Amino acid sequence: MAQGSLLGKILLSALYTSIAVAILATAMLSVYTKTPYESKVFIDGEEISVVIADTEILRAKGLSGQKSLDSDEGMLFIFEEPSQHGFWMKDMYFPIDMIWFNENYQIVDVWERASPDSYPMVYIPSLKAKFVLEVSAGFFSEHNLKMGNIIKIAR
Repeated sequence: MAQGSLLGKILLSALYTSIAVAILATAMLSVYTKTPYESKVFIDGEEISVVIADTEILRAKGLSGQKSLDSDEGMLFIFEEPSQHGFWMKDMYFPIDMIWFNENYQIVDVWERASPDSYPMVYIPSLKAKFVLEVSAGFFSEHNLKMGNIIKIAR
């Protein structure tokens, strides 16, 4: 009888442990697979619909695998701290402009017409930035943007 009771306790303990692991895994998955959300960015009167990349996973994915980008669309990368955040063109299908902004929302650097063929080259800004806006190639020059222009983010 004691052996059956011990076996029952072991099985019950294993069941509780399995349930706890399943709950923990579900909670962790929901934290690390945050769905990107959309917002608007304004630069010198130009409105851009952006997808926000504000987690490590969303920033790593970026625009990779996306087939195209309209002229009024982009992706806004938001980092916790200003740094010289580098970007590459892994799994990209079209060229883009990369525009770096500091914590004061001022343009501090730009790389125009980054080509998908440039992978594995890493584009690194000359100054620290907290935000990076990726838009269709030619956006920066077509809108006569300059260093120091201010970005406004709809919250």
